[in-house]
Amino acid sequence: MTGPKLVGIGECVRPAETWNPLKAPGENEFSYIDLSAIDQERKEITEARRIACAEAPSRARQLVEEGDVLISTVRPNLNGVARVGPSHHGATASTGFCVLRPAAGKLDSSYAFQWVKSPNFVADMVSKATGASYPAVSDRIIFESRIPLPPLPEQRRIAAILDQADAL
Repeated sequence: MTGPKLVGIGECVRPAETWNPLKAPGENEFSYIDLSAIDQERKEITEARRIACAEAPSRARQLVEEGDVLISTVRPNLNGVARVGPSHHGATASTGFCVLRPAAGKLDSSYAFQWVKSPNFVADMVSKATGASYPAVSDRIIFESRIPLPPLPEQRRIAAILDQADAL
């Protein structure tokens, strides 16, 4: 019996759009998700904050959508990951995250989220991190990492089982 084929994560995601809040007109504000906004235990966005565009940090660049999976590129051993829910659709994430935006028909968002929480993924990222005091991986390393990719119905079935286990 053979398992699902392994593919690079980058083969089954779309790029996130970017923008520069400092170039926004007037007194606009935006919702910002930085690395500290992720609860690493619960794997949720908990502390997104409103910021005036004129005061945007230089890392505030990535527009996120509901269903995106955020992966902190620093300290991969801490597994700072979260899924973007409806309340954060349209927010801006730090470039300290790799944004996985599953491509329709290729990758299920829940399955991708479950995969990046897995010990296999975390161990792979830790082994590829560079820097002793501030270990990090690049988006390229994450996109090149391999994910088992069964057909979409099977991805959804697996994710549903794991979601139920998480709920318990």
